[in-house]
Amino acid sequence: MRKFFFVSLIIFSILVLLLIKKEKSINHKVIEKYEQLIGNQLLNEINNITIPYSKQGFTLHLPKSNPKGTLIFLSGSSMDTTRTMDEFDIIKPALKNDIAVLFISTGKVIEFLFTDEDIQIVDNIIGDALESSSLIDKPKILAGMSLGGTMALRYSEFCILDKSNYKIKPNALVICDAPLDMVRLWNEQEQAIKNNFHPNAVAEAEWVLYFLKKHLGGTPKEAMKNYINYSPFVYLDKNNTKIKIFKNLPIRMYHEPDINWWIKNRAKDYNTINSIDLAGFYNNLNIMGNTEVELITSFKKRKDYEKGASPHTWTIVNNDKLIAWILRQVKKISLQDSDQKNY
Repeated sequence: MRKFFFVSLIIFSILVLLLIKKEKSINHKVIEKYEQLIGNQLLNEINNITIPYSKQGFTLHLPKSNPKGTLIFLSGSSMDTTRTMDEFDIIKPALKNDIAVLFISTGKVIEFLFTDEDIQIVDNIIGDALESSSLIDKPKILAGMSLGGTMALRYSEFCILDKSNYKIKPNALVICDAPLDMVRLWNEQEQAIKNNFHPNAVAEAEWVLYFLKKHLGGTPKEAMKNYINYSPFVYLDKNNTKIKIFKNLPIRMYHEPDINWWIKNRAKDYNTINSIDLAGFYNNLNIMGNTEVELITSFKKRKDYEKGASPHTWTIVNNDKLIAWILRQVKKISLQDSDQKNY
């Protein structure tokens, strides 16, 4: 019995060493450039609630081979390698397929990108990271989770309208459970306060309403034009203002509308979750003629579903399939560039 134990221990040790060796073999270059911002971000003026600023800058993961393109994640809070985030699980399959991965942080934990000045900070960070690693002329896929997805759409619009100082143009976009319609978001937060069901939902509602009212000039009734001009999509916008901007951009969207979880845990319904924004955006893009927009709807796919985890998570994304989609976009871009050169 003792002999069997020692033999098993030796075999286990060999397997561990092989795994360590394998992990070392996939080591890659990581470039980080951050500056800690000083001060606090005001979340609620009435109660004077603040949170400290985070780090502003980027983390860039480079494959060993020449990168085919760059997947760019947008966020307000710091997304450097000292933290653990679900989004980081995409790094390994991306690098394996020669796709660089860039995480950028504006330094504000809560970041809506309300103004062009705010978006210019994102442009400077991305431009600096791409230029310093000779990636500026390669395909760029923007991505974001939650408000990061809203940021990705805001920055895409900024670039499509030729406002980027680096002449950046996104080639595709990936968003996961992001709020798009700020009119609906306003109504959602008002409902959360009225329901007073969960302290987290109420606290979030208070700062969201504060941010929207302060930066968009009032409530939707008072400043509907500002809400339409800011939002990537507004259901009540009869002119489909933003749909025209995004109609030629390949977009893949993810959501897991587990309505039973939302009702049980947050007293929210279909009108008060982000899925309604994504479905409306997808439908209107289809009608407008965007043949390269996808809405990926999952059920029970998120990590720790059995333990009651929230469906508002990047873990609903199949990273391998997403990388395959990105590779198809990169290939199409390469073929288009080749055709233009031949022409």
